[in-house]
Amino acid sequence: MTSAPGGRQLFVYYRVALPDLGACVQAVRGLQAGLQRTHPDLQCALLQRPESEDADGQRTLMECYARPGGIDAVLQAHIAHAATAALALLVLGPRHVEIFEPCA
Repeated sequence: MTSAPGGRQLFVYYRVALPDLGACVQAVRGLQAGLQRTHPDLQCALLQRPESEDADGQRTLMECYARPGGIDAVLQAHIAHAATAALALLVLGPRHVEIFEPCA
């Protein structure tokens, strides 16, 4: 994400088995590209914890979503639905969603 737009932003993190890491990264990039085709103003990023923090053969990934005016409930639900379909077999455990807003 290149700049911090106003409004709600989503940060979604989860764990992936190291053997599935490459496939998961590809799936997330495809997911985010599809979301951006539907929502051209959506800014997406994919981050990972450093390799040195891998635990039990797993890596933590985090998807970030922002757009001018913020992420509303409808778009949040669309992101969640698309991610469930794209990542169901790759993610270990639940996807944790954090919502942040700019400070006043």
